[in-house]
Amino acid sequence: MSNKCFSYLLVFALSIVLIFTFTPLVLLMIRGVPNIHQCIQSKEILFSIRLSLITSTISTLICLFFSIPVAYVLERVDIKAKRLIQILIFLPMSLPHMISGVALLLFLGNLGIGKFLSKLGIDFVFNPKGIVAAQVFVNLPFMVNMLRIAIKESGYKIEFIGRTLGCNRWQTFIYITVPLIKNSLVSSLIIVWSRALGEFGAVIMLAGATTMKTEVMPTSIFMNMSTGDLDIAIGTATILIFISIISMLLVELIQKSKSV
Repeated sequence: MSNKCFSYLLVFALSIVLIFTFTPLVLLMIRGVPNIHQCIQSKEILFSIRLSLITSTISTLICLFFSIPVAYVLERVDIKAKRLIQILIFLPMSLPHMISGVALLLFLGNLGIGKFLSKLGIDFVFNPKGIVAAQVFVNLPFMVNMLRIAIKESGYKIEFIGRTLGCNRWQTFIYITVPLIKNSLVSSLIIVWSRALGEFGAVIMLAGATTMKTEVMPTSIFMNMSTGDLDIAIGTATILIFISIISMLLVELIQKSKSV
């Protein structure tokens, strides 16, 4: 194949992918933008937006708290059965989110530890806490993997120099490793927050879709589509698309500043 034919093939493949991924979203936004005003006047939609923002922020912070040390262990610490541990941690990434929700329902419900937690007044099933738990379960492995790659790409030389100059492992981690991956940290925060905002499968299986209680934006879209309120559903979906676009632009700006 000549270079010219190969170039045409690349352009053709790129064009098909762009058309397939971008055109449906454009059509949805064209239909949905006029309905945004109607959405923000609905108490139900405003509640779902507020609950989505709160739960996704909490779950993202929880993911961050656990992801940094776990990613560091997977990349920098020699432990037995690391490959097996890594597979177990990343397994939820390859599962359908509905299955993740069912697994959480069994674990956090009356058939699992939920029986004991309910005695302490902690309930996850059909409760906003379940939304956070579902978002964490789905997104934690994703953030761990992003930060693991960032730590790997940061290299070990600067950390080694810090250790030779008298820093202990904690000081090296706080003052060298974390600053080296700060751009990746911020990028992963934005991406995971956006993913949590749009999580549906695991959330609806564990927390349900009770109106004005556990109704987040994705479940609100599903419920309104089910009842035939297409304008509200499409308007809410358009709001989510705009949030995703802003998130991706922020990530691109961060990555651009990293490469400068």
